[in-house]
Order: sequence, then C-alpha cells, then structure tokens
Amino acid sequence: MHILAIETATDRSSVVLMEDDRELAAWRETTRQDLCRRLAAEAGRVLAAAGVEFPRIDLFAVGLGPGSFTSLRVGLATAKAFAYSLDKPLVGIPSLQAMCRQVQDRFSGTLFPLMDARRGEFYSAAYRPGPALPEAVIPEFVASPEQIAEKIRQAGAPVAVFGPAGRLRAEQIEMIEEAGVVILSGEVVPDARAVAELARIRLQSDGPDEPPRPGRAPLRPIYVRKSYAEEAADIDLGLR
Repeated sequence: MHILAIETATDRSSVVLMEDDRELAAWRETTRQDLCRRLAAEAGRVLAAAGVEFPRIDLFAVGLGPGSFTSLRVGLATAKAFAYSLDKPLVGIPSLQAMCRQVQDRFSGTLFPLMDARRGEFYSAAYRPGPALPEAVIPEFVASPEQIAEKIRQAGAPVAVFGPAGRLRAEQIEMIEEAGVVILSGEVVPDARAVAELARIRLQSDGPDEPPRPGRAPLRPIYVRKSYAEEAADIDLGLR
C-alpha cells in the first residue's frame, strides 16, 4: 500500500511517502509564511523522487493538530484536494497521537506530549500504549505548565512528558519533575511518517474518514481554543 502523509501542525512541516511500513521518500523542513505556496509542489517532488505517480497512492493521511491554525488548514485542504481529485480514501490523525507513536518504544506508561501553543501555554493530551494505536486518556487541551503538572498528578504514575524540551524553563521542568514525571530527552514534533503509520492501522480497523460516511462528520482541524480573530471580536465561530 502506498500512503502519502502530510503533517503541518508546527513550523516543522513534513510530507512522507510510505510503502506499507517502509519510507520511500520524504520532505521535512521548517516553513514560515510560504507553506500554502510550497506544500503541493513539495508533495509532487516527494513522489517524483520515489518514482511513484499520484494515481498509485492508495491512501492519503493528514495530521489534524492542534497547532498553527493557518498551517493546519493548508495541510488539510491539500490532503482533501489530493484525495478527492483521485477518488482515494483520506484518514486524519491527531498530531499529538502521532507524537506518541514516535516515542512509544521509549516508555510504557502514560504519555503527555507537549506542543508549543505560544502565550506561555502548551497543547497536550494523555495517551497510553494500545494494542495497535496509542489510546487517548485525556483529550486534547491547552494549558499552562502549572495546569499540565496538575493533570499529570491526577493521572497517576508512571507518566512521561516529551516534546519541546528546549522551550521549557528550568523552573517549569523542576515543577513537572516534582509531579513524579519522567521527561524524555530530545525535541519531538509530529512527523508525517507517524501519521502514515497510524492512518494505515485506522483504515484497516475503521475505514476512511473521507469520503464521509453516514454518521461521520467531514474532517476538521483540531483547534482546541479560539483563534486570535475570535478572541479579538469576542465571538465563537464553532471551529473547535
């Protein structure tokens, strides 16, 4: 099975082409304001590097966030355009779940992935290893390090935190460690390879997310909190 996966939740965007569990070609790069212009072209270059044409893709996969609002919309819109134009299935994967996939061999307890949400806050969730997919214990939320430490205490040991290790201040690390937590070393951001791996499992167990089936809503990004525009205007557009 050929899978083309897109992950754009952070400024470290990625596109990966997989053949079953083997990575054939990939693009991983820090992007700024040029993602909308570049993403589809980079996906084409990934396929060209592997000698695979778009009609040979069996499954498209996309990271759903949380993360950058604009980048998530670009990633999802691009994945939908590919899938619908070729009449192929599309599966969406929470980006925090993909992060857990990337470290699941390093820790067997509850995982709290962290993703920088700016404003001194982090996106997070809690997952435990499952027989196939990491299983959500606490759904996606946005919180300060102090609030995350409290959720960790409530979760009970053993717990590991990982993600943007370099963006946590020393006192925040100390506070999280005092909650009885292991902090996994290394910077971890969601990657399209993990999105592809999870999407293949999900397709086999649950079928595609799109084209939407009765009782299943079309894919939307996971926003968690209001956008800047909603907050500025004091409105709620129901995007979350």
